[in-house]
Amino acid sequence: MAKTCKVTVNKESFHAKCGDLLLDAALANGIDLPHDCRSGVCGSCRIRLDDGKVFGGYDGDSGLIYACRARVVSDMKVMVEPVPETVMVNAEVVDMRRLAPDIFAVDLQLQKKLRYLPGQYTKVQFRGYPERCYSPTYPLQGAPKDRLFHYHLRQVPGGLISTALGREIRVGHRVKLTGPFGSAFFRPKHRGRIVVVASGTGFAPMWSVVTGAIKEWPQRELVFIVTARTLQAFYMHAALCRLARFPRVKIIPIVSDLKGAVSPAIRTGRPTEYMPELTPNDVVYTAGAPAMTEAIAKLAKAAGARCYTDPFVSHGGHSSGAGLMSKLTGWLDSSRGNGMLQPAQAGAGSRLSL
Repeated sequence: MAKTCKVTVNKESFHAKCGDLLLDAALANGIDLPHDCRSGVCGSCRIRLDDGKVFGGYDGDSGLIYACRARVVSDMKVMVEPVPETVMVNAEVVDMRRLAPDIFAVDLQLQKKLRYLPGQYTKVQFRGYPERCYSPTYPLQGAPKDRLFHYHLRQVPGGLISTALGREIRVGHRVKLTGPFGSAFFRPKHRGRIVVVASGTGFAPMWSVVTGAIKEWPQRELVFIVTARTLQAFYMHAALCRLARFPRVKIIPIVSDLKGAVSPAIRTGRPTEYMPELTPNDVVYTAGAPAMTEAIAKLAKAAGARCYTDPFVSHGGHSSGAGLMSKLTGWLDSSRGNGMLQPAQAGAGSRLSL
């Protein structure tokens, strides 16, 4: 007779056979653990193992396990953070515009609300195309509007969906959204420093994390490292102008392939070269290229800092950029004294608009 083990998820308990996958056993007993890909890639099913042990599925020494890969081998207790329920919502493309030569902004109007935490992602299925995972984000300019989701989509050479943007996929196109998913979402009530690192369109979920953090506590100490491959791809400068107003925010823009003269305000190289010295009291969030998120996670682990990652995996005329260089260097040098609203003027109960 197979041995059975007692599994406790938060305050609910059930019995599973020794050797069962934790995720399958939980679902079979009516406990809906967050999950998505079932292959240990997306990170949606990462949960904290408080007591007991499993076979496989460990996420390094973080204390987290992947429920879809971990097999039950003893009595155990795990903790699951509360997240919004996954739902399906119909939507429609209401706006589409280029942010950079290879990046589109796509706005979707939802038929009903879909609640998500800053940093989570959704599955997006444009009618007639396979679904893909994209992260809704806070507007680059202005305030959010009810049931309007903003996405930043990078065009990948040969990509089935990205090459259709602005052609077959246009304003009026019908869309199905499913979500939310993902564990790299903003955790409130942390009074230490937050370090956020984004590359490419990984900026989208990280911009949501940053705005959530600043809205919760405008005086928060925050470091935001933002990387683009080229100056023309650095589409997020308007959003960073808004963020630069806050007194304890440090922004480090990096253009990895910057050619010619380099302004002191614009760095070149890799994000890891500009990471602050981390401590166990820091929380790190990162999204973008898998190699980058993995490197940042290793630095956080070595320092004992908590780290939440969202690695982006792609489905497979030149301009000088002088005007954009002027904008980037200008706001970094002068945004605090240019007459814009200073964060210290907003009271603790004010509604902040980044």
